[in-house]
Amino acid sequence: MTTDHHKTRLRLTEDGRQALLESAEQTWQLTLTGEGRDRTITDWEGTEPETDALYPLIDVLLSRLQLDTLTLAAPVAARWSLTHPAWEHHDDGSARLQRAAFYQMRELWLSHDMQPLIPEIWTQTGEVPHPRRPSLPDGILYRRYHPGLDQVLELRQARVDEDGERFHRWQNLPRVSRFWEYPFSRERLDQMLADRRADPNSFPLILLADGDPVGYFETYYVPEDRLGPYCNAGPFDQGMHVLVGEERYCGKGQAPVWINTLTHYLFLTDPRTRTLYGEPDAANQAMLKQAENLTWRIHEAFDFPHKRARLVSADRHPFFTNARL
Repeated sequence: MTTDHHKTRLRLTEDGRQALLESAEQTWQLTLTGEGRDRTITDWEGTEPETDALYPLIDVLLSRLQLDTLTLAAPVAARWSLTHPAWEHHDDGSARLQRAAFYQMRELWLSHDMQPLIPEIWTQTGEVPHPRRPSLPDGILYRRYHPGLDQVLELRQARVDEDGERFHRWQNLPRVSRFWEYPFSRERLDQMLADRRADPNSFPLILLADGDPVGYFETYYVPEDRLGPYCNAGPFDQGMHVLVGEERYCGKGQAPVWINTLTHYLFLTDPRTRTLYGEPDAANQAMLKQAENLTWRIHEAFDFPHKRARLVSADRHPFFTNARL
């Protein structure tokens, strides 16, 4: 996870040939060539950022310009040590980075503790064989400055002592309890949150925007979950439940940001995760509409014992190729 999280803003000239990147401490002037979603940086004026600060700048360019590829001309590429295998090096000295490769660079957004992969050692839950699952550390798991929101987004594990009050408040909101169906007492919900943390296949998360809690997101591995029998999940495929708690983070086109952030995080946690799944209530038209507008696919409805649900899924390749982070 990169250490430089100063907010970096981008300004473009009308012809799109000059870009000004500004942070609290530095300014860089870039000359760009190319059209549409493929651009080349032919000149870079300003102090050279540290290597770990270069990638947040690239993130701003890819995100704000909606690029599929970014190429560094030879004189620019020569200024940095571009050793990461995501870079494609050409004979003329230029270097090319595809957005689909860039956003899979796990070390840029995951904490150090999240980067090692758990070995594929098999175990069993009930009658379901599956790989052994990792445990989550406390602390920040994922961090990214979102250029569109101009906010730093973070994910951490939910804690009863820190999040019990807001978890209780969120679950008792009418718009939430309609679909989550947990309008319980504080004591009961504290125990529920503690149980989620103790469950080896439940990962309760809090999403933060500039340190302010946005909502509660619960993830799991599909094979040993109740959803397993209803889909063709691979051994490392994961699922999610989404609860945007604070009203100020509802509406205004924000929901796709929260869903894409969680989707990005889950695909980063394990490169062996090929597909993500969800099972929103079939009556939750707002959630289904959001999924429709992203890289998630909507499948058939089916019946859980407690609700009629709709299967939704997102595949790794379409997400990293098409999702606009």
